Amino acid sequence: MSGVVFERLAIIGSGLIGGSVALAARERGAAHQIRVVDRSELPGCEFDQLPLAEAAAWADGIVVAVPVCAVDAVFCELSKHVSDTALVTDTVSVKRPVADAARRWLQRPEKCVGAHPMAGGERSGFEHADSTLFVDAPCLLALAGCELEDDVQRVEAFWRALGARTTRHTPDEHDGIVAVLSHAPHLVAFAFARGLADMDALELAGSGLRDFLRIARANPDLWCEILWANRERVAAEAERFRANFDVLVGALHRADRPRLLEAIEAGCGAAERL
Repeated sequence: MSGVVFERLAIIGSGLIGGSVALAARERGAAHQIRVVDRSELPGCEFDQLPLAEAAAWADGIVVAVPVCAVDAVFCELSKHVSDTALVTDTVSVKRPVADAARRWLQRPEKCVGAHPMAGGERSGFEHADSTLFVDAPCLLALAGCELEDDVQRVEAFWRALGARTTRHTPDEHDGIVAVLSHAPHLVAFAFARGLADMDALELAGSGLRDFLRIARANPDLWCEILWANRERVAAEAERFRANFDVLVGALHRADRPRLLEAIEAGCGAAERL
């Protein structure tokens, strides 16, 4: 789906995700005018930068693309300047804090339609932004229940215009889903990478280990905040992983080859569904 969704689009936060939103919206014609907001100057950025207050008052569509730890402060500042008719969406990886901040600060929280495009990479910064980042990527809308259907459809049209596939969930449903699909896998990758021995043999690692640990190269500060914000669900999923891991380790300790094979086959079967 393509076409202009917003006349004046402001993107708050211009790292990999926010920068990719700007590039994709321009390339795919989702907005007539685009402005970006960032705490620092962006070398190589082709978009006009505005202070947050000015951008919020100017825009009819706003994308909040900041780390989860900055959500509350950004929504507090937005509330002082955003117009009554502007639509707000976001890219934040944990949705309960976004819904709470919208309810706490915005005079019209129903104009905030939470979204999380499941796209990204281990590199950060506007210089790595990619206009094709969202093509065929799932985008999970996280609806608090107060949004108007017309506004939800408009936000869906925006993300689809960028190439994404949208689904609808509540904030809590979203946070449970991403704990399984994204957050716990990162936790496991970080833990495994942390235990790697500092030895010359690492130079011999093949593509299997490198593929497995690609996500462990992600920004540490960003992922600490994501895991912390969704810690209860991530911890629960990690315990489920531990139980499955213990099955395989137990089979090795007991020299129980049939049980080991059974557990491996179950894992392979689950992976085939991806």
